[in-house]
Amino acid sequence: MRFQRAISKYLKDNIPNLHAFKDEIAFVAAGNPYPYFLIDLISTRKSQLGTGLWDRTEDNDDGTATKIKVFKHSHVFRFTVRAINTNEQNGNEVVADICDKMDNHLSDLCRFGSIDLTDLVTGDNIHIESALFQGRSDLAPIEKGMPFIYQQSLSYMFVEHRFKTKQVEHRVESIKIDL
Repeated sequence: MRFQRAISKYLKDNIPNLHAFKDEIAFVAAGNPYPYFLIDLISTRKSQLGTGLWDRTEDNDDGTATKIKVFKHSHVFRFTVRAINTNEQNGNEVVADICDKMDNHLSDLCRFGSIDLTDLVTGDNIHIESALFQGRSDLAPIEKGMPFIYQQSLSYMFVEHRFKTKQVEHRVESIKIDL
């Protein structure tokens, strides 16, 4: 959830007049503002990086050490963008323009290296290594009631690195064995 909040905030900050919601209930509670997008987690996968139990050990100033293990988390999210007709544009054109902007921002997210996004609720930093395009789909308009709601979806995979640390009280420097 923290990852979804951080990505949603990043997109809302970079695309003006775009709203983000976790589900339809939140959208209705906010007064049905258009255009908006929903973000859904499609899949997640966790794998370890490195070969040993701990990837590295760092010495602390107080004589103790910290063991560090890196885990790679891959998340695939679907962004469903919805809009209605405006006086200036057809709703389908509005959705296409927003999807183009979202695609540009997400493609450029890690273009020059990894990036840290902050979840405002928990204050956690999320270290994103890469953002990879997965697909884009035109969806049929929602025709229940008026106005018609036009929609498209984008899918992206984000690779996040998480670090697990453990304090070591006594570090063994060398062992001498007499036979």
